Amino acid sequence: MIGLTQAFSSNYAKARVKFLEAAALANVNVASHEHPLQGLDGETLAMDVALDSAPDAHSLLIVSSACHGVEGFCGSGVQVFALHDADWRDKARTQGIAVLYVHAVNPYGFSHMRRATHENIDLNRNFQDFSQPLPVNEAYRALHSLLLPERWPPDEANGSAIEQGIASMGMQAYQAAITRGQHEFADGLFYGARRLHGATPSCGKCCARTVAARAGWRGSIFMQGWALMVLVSGSLPAVMTPWRWPARAAGGMAAGLRRSPRYTTVPQAPRC
Repeated sequence: MIGLTQAFSSNYAKARVKFLEAAALANVNVASHEHPLQGLDGETLAMDVALDSAPDAHSLLIVSSACHGVEGFCGSGVQVFALHDADWRDKARTQGIAVLYVHAVNPYGFSHMRRATHENIDLNRNFQDFSQPLPVNEAYRALHSLLLPERWPPDEANGSAIEQGIASMGMQAYQAAITRGQHEFADGLFYGARRLHGATPSCGKCCARTVAARAGWRGSIFMQGWALMVLVSGSLPAVMTPWRWPARAAGGMAAGLRRSPRYTTVPQAPRC
């Protein structure tokens, strides 16, 4: 067991070392999917996946971090602490629950302290059915040129125009227009892209393979690392109540993964 603050790190490289060390101490194997680019300090970037499971586990809890890269500082700390917490691990095993840790879904953003990937893609807005027409965010379209003006830093005229837009729309509508995500402007904010990003199916396939390997598992609960903090504070039994994933939902996910492109930048990525 370690102190809570010891589980957190000041940069991605340290966070990854702590996660890998915690997994090793817990005797949990890790599959690492390396990113083609280097980190801010030249370090290797990877999405690391570890399954902590008893042979008779019947349910799965998936805990991810850094879908939005810079948020990984929090999520990674929670994952590291959980792996060091023998009481947490014993309770999970006693209740028949396996825990799949997906560390740094977006390692580039984590290392470079960016929300998006190196292509400016917001992964949380990338979970779309790309066989269907993508949603159009007309409200963002009207704001894009103000949010990313040609002249930088923005001048007073730009600031005044944004203030007028907020006054006209209302702050709630203004915020929703931006954070809802958009698929039109590749250089814009909250860009969800026009195709499935490589990290999205890579993460999904790891989760799907883990579930498929245990035919008896009832389903999965997917949580980002920051959400697990409530478990660390002591509400484990309430949150870990087994949850049934409808067969149609699981089938739809599997079908989507079969249609997804491979993480082509990592041709030698180890299988989960």
